[in-house]
Amino acid sequence: MRKKVIIIYEKSKRIGFGHYTRSLRLKRKLINKFKVKIYELKNINRFMKKIKKEKFNLLIFDLKNYSKKIETLKNIIIFEDTKNKLKNVLSINPLDLHLKNSGPKFFLYPESFSKIKKFDYSKKKLNLLIVQGRNDSNNQIKKLVNFFLKNENKIKFNFKIYIKVKENFQGKNSKLIKKLPNFKNAFDIYKDIDLAISGVGNTSFELGYLGIPTIHYSIEKREIVRAKIFQKLKLAPYIKPEKLSLLIKELNKFYINDNYRKKIINKRLKFFRKKNYIEKLINEII
Repeated sequence: MRKKVIIIYEKSKRIGFGHYTRSLRLKRKLINKFKVKIYELKNINRFMKKIKKEKFNLLIFDLKNYSKKIETLKNIIIFEDTKNKLKNVLSINPLDLHLKNSGPKFFLYPESFSKIKKFDYSKKKLNLLIVQGRNDSNNQIKKLVNFFLKNENKIKFNFKIYIKVKENFQGKNSKLIKKLPNFKNAFDIYKDIDLAISGVGNTSFELGYLGIPTIHYSIEKREIVRAKIFQKLKLAPYIKPEKLSLLIKELNKFYINDNYRKKIINKRLKFFRKKNYIEKLINEII
């Protein structure tokens, strides 16, 4: 008889959708071996009553904040207990490289990433992706796009800006902006992208896996810690919000120096493409 696994997640505009996305990817990874149920947590007390009536071999939590009530449960894996509040649980921290069980081998990439992205170094016009999480919860994309439109003459290459939000931009330069539809295939979002300006959440790892040269920008404290680590590893430069003007210099550097861009791409591919360890970890626990 197949073992039973339940994945418990949270999602909202405030929390974001990263926990939900990762839970769906994990379910798809485990579904052939286990009986997997996915559950959205809205009320911890109601959940505790429910879970005690059902028998699961493993509980996997992917939440923004954790209640100590779940310590009373057995066979638990949690994602991102960054505050280290819970005892007797195994925490997986894919994004936070300074914590245990972290890094690309613990990150769940989309299945469509089995395709290989090709880079065209002869292109005269580069596609630039500006992304701040799935739904831009900190409202930074408008600020970034307007910055580029005001400084278009300082950028030494022709470009088109791709964004993932519904924001409309008016004026003569609005033709430079293309809004991405909601692709079902994640690879289709990135296949034509040459450079990216990204937050330092799930998208930063996806961009890394595909090798896309990226500049990190964020106002989130946790993401800034990650950005500084990636910069130290020479995988992606980090631009502080108060020093936005440095974006132009970094982008021009990527374009003007092909060897620099190729070196960054190869370094990112080597770092982010690791064999996933999560399934092995789950097998060991069950």
